[in-house]
Amino acid sequence: MDLTTISTALSSIKTATEIAKLIKNSEDSLEQAESKLRLAELISSLAEARIQIAEVQQDLSEKDALINMLKLKIADKESFMWESPYYWRIEGPEKDGPYCQHCHDKNSEKIRLQSRDNGVWKCVACQNTFYDKTHQKKPRIIPNYSSEW
Repeated sequence: MDLTTISTALSSIKTATEIAKLIKNSEDSLEQAESKLRLAELISSLAEARIQIAEVQQDLSEKDALINMLKLKIADKESFMWESPYYWRIEGPEKDGPYCQHCHDKNSEKIRLQSRDNGVWKCVACQNTFYDKTHQKKPRIIPNYSSEW
C-alpha cells in the first residue's frame, strides 16, 4: 500500500461526488443525456475506488500478519537465554532445556540436547557434543612399559 494508491482512491471518490451533484442539478433533456453519461462515469469511478480500497485492505491485512509474526519471533527470542555452552528457555522462574547452540544460532531451531552423563550433552540434529561446567575428563590409563621386557 502506498500513498499513490490512497490518493487515487480519494480522487475517484471526489470525482464521484462531483458527478452526483451535477446529476442532481440537471433539468433539460440534453442535460439528462449528459447526466446519464455522468452517471456511467460515476459508476465507473465508484467501481475503481472500490477496487483500490480492497487493495489497500489486503495490503493492511498482509502487514498486520507480518507484524504479528515478527512479534511472535521477538517473544520467542526473548524467552531464550544463552548460558555457555547452550541455550535455556526461560518461562517465568523456570528454566527449560538445555537447547543446542549451533542449531539455534544457525537455523533458529529449538533442539533439546540429550545428556550423555558427566556433563556431556549431544544434539541429535547436528550431532554436536557440548561439555558443561560439571564435565570432568576421565583419566586415561597409560600403560607403563618398563624396560624389563
